[in-house]
Amino acid sequence: MIVTLLTDFGDEDGFVGAMRGVLLGRAPGAVLADLAHHVPPGDVVKAARVLRRAAPCFPPGTVHLVVVDPGVGSDRRPLALRAGGHVFVGPDNGVLIEAAEALGGVTEARALTERSLWRGTPSRTFHGRDVFAPVAGALAAGLPLEAVGSPVDDWVRLDAPRPVRDPGGVWRGRVVEVDRYGNLITDLPPLPGPLRLEIAGVAVQGPSPAYAAVPAEALLVVVGSEGTLEVAVRDGSAAARLGARAGTPVACFTPDLPPSSAP
Repeated sequence: MIVTLLTDFGDEDGFVGAMRGVLLGRAPGAVLADLAHHVPPGDVVKAARVLRRAAPCFPPGTVHLVVVDPGVGSDRRPLALRAGGHVFVGPDNGVLIEAAEALGGVTEARALTERSLWRGTPSRTFHGRDVFAPVAGALAAGLPLEAVGSPVDDWVRLDAPRPVRDPGGVWRGRVVEVDRYGNLITDLPPLPGPLRLEIAGVAVQGPSPAYAAVPAEALLVVVGSEGTLEVAVRDGSAAARLGARAGTPVACFTPDLPPSSAP
């Protein structure tokens, strides 16, 4: 059985190692696969995107353990759910749901109320080790999902704005993520034919077929790996060049539309 791990713990303090130890104690034959451990602390939205990007690449039967949990120790619910033959374990703060929907939607969800599965009396600050990892390990070892606790149907969703097309035909969206290269990943869909993207007061023509299709240090628009428009700088950082970040507005025009005074 494969168990993936996604956290904001980094790799310097032994927190991920402790979780791996608990997992292997419950499921000695599990194959552990790290998705990421340097998600910005408490960034549930970023973690949800990482999970949505990676989870569909794993085979059915995989257990995905996610601990990006700024509400640890509060009354937020610990959760396990099934989607597309995969099982997800983590806090009920929205981090699991986008990936589950990418796999066809939640078919069963359970609050982790069966305390006998937990690791003793849980720490108020480390539910990853004491609640989520032991439950994920038990599920990886063959425990049925219904054994982890009571059914729920009111899980938390992330309330992310969606791109819209205004009455003038302009698509308006935003940057949803800045990757480690400084590429600005937007929520705008690709449009047929040429287009012009306006962001941070700058217009960029596109789409380009690849990063290498423009000169070094030039701005470009490409259709990224997730099927949305992305603003990049060849051999550089679009985020640094434009001073843009997650949440920065973006407007997309087709050639028959005039430029906008503000993106």
